[in-house]
Amino acid sequence: MILRFVLVGIALIVVVGALVGMNFKRDQIVAEIFANQQMPPVPISAAKAEAKTWTDYLEGIGSVSAVEGIEVASEVVGTVKSIDFKANDTVQAGQRLVQLDDSIDQADVRLYQAAMDLAQRVLDRVSSLRSRGNAPQSDLDSANAELLKAQAQIARAQATIDKKAVTAPFAGIVGIRKIDIGRYVAAGDALVTLQRLDQVYADFTLPEQAFSRISQGQKVEVRADAFPDEVFRGEVSGIEPVVDAASRMVKVRATIDNPGLKLRPGFFANVRLILPDRPNVVTVPQTAITFSLYGDTVFVIREKQAEAGQQQPADQPAEKPAASGDGSQPPAGPQLAVEQVFVRVGKRQGNVAEIIEGVKAGDQVVTSGQLKLQNGFPVVIDNSVDPTRPPQAGS
Repeated sequence: MILRFVLVGIALIVVVGALVGMNFKRDQIVAEIFANQQMPPVPISAAKAEAKTWTDYLEGIGSVSAVEGIEVASEVVGTVKSIDFKANDTVQAGQRLVQLDDSIDQADVRLYQAAMDLAQRVLDRVSSLRSRGNAPQSDLDSANAELLKAQAQIARAQATIDKKAVTAPFAGIVGIRKIDIGRYVAAGDALVTLQRLDQVYADFTLPEQAFSRISQGQKVEVRADAFPDEVFRGEVSGIEPVVDAASRMVKVRATIDNPGLKLRPGFFANVRLILPDRPNVVTVPQTAITFSLYGDTVFVIREKQAEAGQQQPADQPAEKPAASGDGSQPPAGPQLAVEQVFVRVGKRQGNVAEIIEGVKAGDQVVTSGQLKLQNGFPVVIDNSVDPTRPPQAGS
């Protein structure tokens, strides 16, 4: 019985050994077959990593306001007698905009003028009598006071007349009028909007972490939704010294040149604060970077010497290289292969990205066709054709 079990065990060992040996031999044969076959190069497009001068910037949002902008109002009460502007007129400083009725004030001026003339004559007579000792000093003082009072009344009436001619305090553009002829206006009532628009302010906010990077005179670029294809340039003219305790944001004001008077107060502003340039920053096209949870990678193209001992198929002439599987001829001399490297990506602008670590200037990187690649794959560069597009029928 024991002998039977021993014989069965020996038989099983022999069978298993034979199977393992056959599988090992098969793997060797398959490995030798694939070792003697050359993998066709994968078509890709490529670009060189370049060292550029990189311009950093901070972005914020805000609003446009006028350098000078007010609601023109009357300082005195009165009835509108004339309106001397039209909507959107360009006016000069001191130009009259609205005239209030001043007929009563003009009559007061004539009344006070008569009183001043009388006070002047009385003062002359009292002065003559006083010089001869026939009038007391008190009469002379009273006459002089009456003259001064009349002069003050005239000045006051004239000031009221001047204020009833409402003028532009500075040059600018007037808006839509808010009054009509014959309307009674009280002191402080708004008559029209006046804005100076050759320059405007862009008030925007940035996080407190950026406070140390902001300074007077820094260049800014402003874009407005009304003119999406235009960039308006200016510089920082003011920085709020206090950071908002609720939002932890710092308020910044930039003065912007406004050619064509296109920017208007109240516009939403996308502001870009330009920071000092950084030289020799390595950049690659963003399409060269493969982003994943395990890290960002780039396929770098390296030269690879043909391995010694590779045999050419016997059915191919010695002077003609064997055709690859896709019908193209393998390149002569050094071949190109890819090496997948991990990179640390910095800032991104447009279609390029900053590479902090992993790639150096001058390296060729794969910009399309990465899905077909693995580390060490041979490649052929063809920037005239997008390798990601499927081949057309009949090509």
